[in-house]
Amino acid sequence: MAEFAEGTVGEKQSFWSTLPDVKGYMDQKLPTMDKSLDTYFDKNMEAIIEEWGLLVENDMLDLERRVNEVTTEINQLYDHKDVLGGRVKKLDAVISNLEGK
Repeated sequence: MAEFAEGTVGEKQSFWSTLPDVKGYMDQKLPTMDKSLDTYFDKNMEAIIEEWGLLVENDMLDLERRVNEVTTEINQLYDHKDVLGGRVKKLDAVISNLEGK
């Protein structure tokens, strides 16, 4: 192993420490399915969102706002249910009275 020694005479360096970081090197050099997909989606994300009709954050915020508005309107209608029921009874009585004449 003397041929792999570097530095001063008494100082030896391991053969493995002279090699580049094999894992990092291999990760950079070898294509993987994950890297290919990441690259593809990075390049084409806007077209994919448009083509598939996917929701983005702004769409979700808009939908949340609309759901809140509808929920508020439903709550208001429910709160006035008794008032509306009373009006229906009065109208029914008036209609019955008109039909009787």
